[in-house]
Formats: sequence, C-alpha cells, structure tokens
Amino acid sequence: MVYVSYEHSQAAIHNSVNTNLLVATENTGKAIDNWMDARKDDLRIISYIAENSENEKLQKYLNSFQNEHEGVYLEFFIIDAGGNIIFSTLNNPSNALKEPFLKDALEGRLFISDVSLSSTTNLPEIIITNPMRKNDTITGIMGARVSIENLYMIIEGIDIGRSGEIFLVNNKGELIFHKDRFRILHEKINNNFAVKEVIYEKRGVGDYINYKGENVLGSYYWLPLYRWGLVVEQKRDEAYADIITLEKETAVISIFAVFCVVLVAIVISKRITEPIESLKNGAAGLVNGHFKPISVSSKNEIGELTEIFNQTAEELLDIRKKLETKIKLANKDLEEKNKELIRANEELKKLDNLKSDFISLVSHELKTPLSAIRTSAEFLESEDTMDPDVEKEMLNNVIMNVDRLTRLINDILDLSKIEAGKMEFHYEKVNVQEIAKAAIENIRYLALKNNIAINREIPEYLSPLLADKDKLIIVLNNLLSNALKFTYNGGEVVLSAKEEKNYIEIGIKDTGIGIEKDKVAKIFDKFYQADSTSRRKIGGSGLGLSISSAIIRAHGSEIYVESEPRKGSLFYFRLKKFETI
Repeated sequence: MVYVSYEHSQAAIHNSVNTNLLVATENTGKAIDNWMDARKDDLRIISYIAENSENEKLQKYLNSFQNEHEGVYLEFFIIDAGGNIIFSTLNNPSNALKEPFLKDALEGRLFISDVSLSSTTNLPEIIITNPMRKNDTITGIMGARVSIENLYMIIEGIDIGRSGEIFLVNNKGELIFHKDRFRILHEKINNNFAVKEVIYEKRGVGDYINYKGENVLGSYYWLPLYRWGLVVEQKRDEAYADIITLEKETAVISIFAVFCVVLVAIVISKRITEPIESLKNGAAGLVNGHFKPISVSSKNEIGELTEIFNQTAEELLDIRKKLETKIKLANKDLEEKNKELIRANEELKKLDNLKSDFISLVSHELKTPLSAIRTSAEFLESEDTMDPDVEKEMLNNVIMNVDRLTRLINDILDLSKIEAGKMEFHYEKVNVQEIAKAAIENIRYLALKNNIAINREIPEYLSPLLADKDKLIIVLNNLLSNALKFTYNGGEVVLSAKEEKNYIEIGIKDTGIGIEKDKVAKIFDKFYQADSTSRRKIGGSGLGLSISSAIIRAHGSEIYVESEPRKGSLFYFRLKKFETI
C-alpha cells in the first residue's frame, strides 16, 4: 500500500508541476499577445487621427501620447508613398525606400518588424507601421519605433524559482529576450530541445538537457504572429523537489514498517511455539493452512494446552476471515475515494481552464473597446475646432465600443442566470413569421454594411410554436449574427422553417468559411472561439452559441450543426408545434 500510494502521489505531483509550468508559460504568451494587440490598436487609431490633423496639432497629441505611455514609444513618423519620412516626433527626416515595412504598408497591411537593437539606445525595439487611408486610398504610412522593455518586465514577472531561466527566441534561434540584456541579439541557441521544438511552431512541456548541459523541465510556447518562441526552463531537481522529498519519506516509512512486522513476528512466534513444543505436528498443520482440531488424549497440562491450542486456532481462523472481509471493504472504499479524488481533480482542472479563458477573454474584450473609447475621447477633447464628419465618426466609434461592452456584459449575465437556474421562461403561442421578421430586422443594418443578402424561406401558413418568444428571438439573433460574422462580402444567409409531423424545424444557413470537423463539437462550449488565435479578425465573447444552446435545451430540444470548411454552415433546431403540446 505504501508503494501504491507513492506511485499515485508521484504521478499527481509530476502532472501538477508540468501543468503549472505549461499554464504559466501559456498565460505569459497570452500577456505578450495582449500587449502587442494594444500597440497595434494604438497605431491604427493614431493613423486615423494623423490623416485628419495638422502637423502641429499631431505633434502635440503624439508628445502627450508618448508621455502617457512612458518608455513605450520612442518615435512616431509618417512616410509618403515615395519612402520619404515627412514627419517625425524626433525631427529625423530621411528616406525609408529600402525599409522592409514600406512594401507591406503600401499594400494595406499592418507590419511588425523583427526585434533589433536601437541605433541610439542600443536596446531592443520593434517597428510597427500602418497604412493611412483617405477615401479608401493609401496616402501614406504611419510608423512607430516601440521599445519592448515594458514587455520584458511582463515576462520577468513569471515565477520560475531559484534555478529558472526564461527567454524569447526568433525563428532563427537568436535570443530576443533574456534577463542578461547584453546577450540579446548577440547569442544564438541551437542545441536546445525546446528551442528546436518552438522554432518548428510547436507548444508543449517536457524533460530534457538544455544548452548548458543541465537536466531541466522546460515549457515552450510559439507566438506565430510575431514569429517568436517563449521558453521557460527550471532545473529538474528544483521542479520535482516534492517528489524527492516524497521518496525519502516513503523509504523511512517502509523501513519502519518492515522493522515493526519483523518485531511482531518474532514476539508472536515465541509466544506460540515455546509453550507447545510437544504439538509440532498440529503446529505444522496450522502453519501450512491445513489445521484440523487435535484430539485431547489426556487431562494433564499437555491436554489442557491442546484444548487451548484448538480454541486459539479456531479463533485465529475466525479473525482471519473477519480481517479479510474488512480489508476487502477497506480496499473497495479506498478505490471509491480514489475515483472521487480523480473526478474532483478533473473538475478542478476544467474550472482552472475556464478561469484562465475567462480572464484572458475579459482582459482582451474589455481592454480593446476601452482603449478605443479613451483615445477617441482624448482626441475630441484636444480639438477646439473639428470637421463635423470627423467628430461624428469619433462619436460613432465611442458608441460602437460602448455597445460592444454592453453586449459582453449582458452575455455574461445571461449565462450566469441560465447556469444558476434563475432565467425565467414564459411559454406562449408563437408565430414563426413574426419572430423571424423581428430577428432579421435586428441585424439588417449589419448585413447591408457587409453586402450580405438575408433571405427568408418560411411557408405562409406554418403552424405556431409553444415557446418563450423573447428568448427565441435572442437565439435567432445570435445565430444570424454569427452567420454574418463568418460570411464573406457578397454572400448569403438564409433563415428557413419547415413543418414536420410533430414539430417545426428552424434553420440558419450561410455561405461562409465553415467550421473544421475537430471544432464542431466544441463551438457550444463557454468562451470557445472557432478562431482563437491572436490573429483572429472577428470579435466576440464566445458566449452567444453557449447561451443559445442553453435556451433551446430549456425548450426540450438541441441545436444541431452541419458544416464544411469554405462551404458554409447550417445551424438548426426542432421545436414542438403548439397543438401537439
């Protein structure tokens, strides 16, 4: 039992250490993504402001912006189509015709350079450029030199113990982050298992010998958008210190247990064998497990001893049976407790993953609109006179981001009510045509904006449903909005309904990007995003489908999905007719 307990404890500690290191690495990777997303959002908004501002006011605004983000932005500059720097916060005019970011920006793409050492500070920096547009025409390029020292401080915040080491490499294996700043971009690591894995765009955790020749536990995380690899290493002895302690304690317990068993065996052996030396045959039978009562042939001490021996043997056999029964019951109880612990551990892992997803999602989904609202508000406040169209555009940006925050908060509240069983349902006779019309009206503007056709294919004399009308409209709104998000411009979304014998089937079909087979089963999970990378262009909380699924289950049905990548998706559910309830 000591050995079994040791094996289970060792496996649990090993899995816990690996999981904790992997989660810490992934959370740091997400923090890097969030920091870089904030820089990209800043540059997009500043590009728009620069297009509509004079150089003097722009210089004043950018100086204020640099002071607010102390130490992050080293320089802002504007490049014309010929590659000439026509504006610089450092008054550094030059020509950038041969710079690699010029081509990407002129083609309408935001560009992020590789990490390089600044020519002025000799510290690591990156360059971000974004096209400036007016009437859908690229008029220039807005660029920023960004110090990534603040990003390094975020990375250094991870707890990796006394012997831990954390570093970033680019896709060539060159160091682009290390606590020893002098090694950055001056050292290349090729003979390291984690670096080789992460350069091949892999993520994971494992034991290996690092580039220093040390046995380490390492976790690696690939950041594809920036072509960076994050590696976190900890000496194996420190990482598994609890296992080493467990081994020592197990050894001590085992030695003590053996000593006690031997001592008890000697005492019992003496007590049994010394008084009944004359009963060797009976004792041998008892030892061999073939005991038979010994006949009493005399009334002397030997006879009395024989009777006592017989009684003792019978009692021992009875005790043995009881002990075997108790051991079986104890083993069964231990197995049940172990299963309960395993189930509880799995639940804790799920809750921990949900917590990480929720924190990551809320930090990203709240931070982006709040940053946009603040930037727009600061711009409105800084301008004494402003073009009405620009002012209207900035106000619309504020309203749009406030609506985005409201939708996220409402989704979280609705999901909380559903899971707590506090969402009320009011069932009534529902006309499918009416709710379809209401749902389409809610998203018509978004469809027109994206040039997507919305069609209804609902028979005129369709039987009514028994359902909660408002909740059903929420489901249709979520499914239609989801279809619009993932449908290309010029595509089509169809809301259909057909009548079967005992139910009405309602479906939403689109001509969008579709869903991969391995993701179909997960799309109704809370906070799940079909495109969950930092590069995804489509926002959302990942709660809409989960809420919709819960509402339909409350109606006694399920939402089904049929999808094929690049050929669109079909979401449908069946509800009973009003007259069949």
